[in-house]
Amino acid sequence: MAGTASRFHAQHAALLDYVGRQVRDSALSEDIVQEAYLRMLTFEAKPDNTITNRPAFLRRISLNLVRDHFRRVTRVPVVELCETIPCPMPTADQQIERRQLIGLVADVLGKMPRLRREVFIRRRVRGQSAGEVVAAMGLSASAVSHHMARAIVDLHLAIEKIEKRGGPVRD
Repeated sequence: MAGTASRFHAQHAALLDYVGRQVRDSALSEDIVQEAYLRMLTFEAKPDNTITNRPAFLRRISLNLVRDHFRRVTRVPVVELCETIPCPMPTADQQIERRQLIGLVADVLGKMPRLRREVFIRRRVRGQSAGEVVAAMGLSASAVSHHMARAIVDLHLAIEKIEKRGGPVRD
């Protein structure tokens, strides 16, 4: 009996060492070895199943379990859905509202005089400095400033209208 127990402990230690070299995690290797023994005992419990070489059988089961583990780990990580984690994408309503707002701003820009619209687009959309706009369009610095101020007032008035009617989305 003492010989069987020492042989079992030696076999168990060798299997732990083998699996430990594969996974490099002692807790995981213990779990895999335990699962291998459980599967071996389950296999032997069925009638007509005999194992002639238990160490080789356990080693094969352990290797399969290690491979299964690494297959699971390399898959796309699973993230549980939770109401406390907000989605970074805007909702469908927000997307529609933004599109309508962009459309309204485009309408306001379309109704502006050509020079005012060009100054505004160069400054706010293209990011040009006032000096660059002056040089490119042949206007004075005060004219560029005046056109920008008027364009901003036009947009501000359009936004006030939108807010008074309850936002860009009409129900």
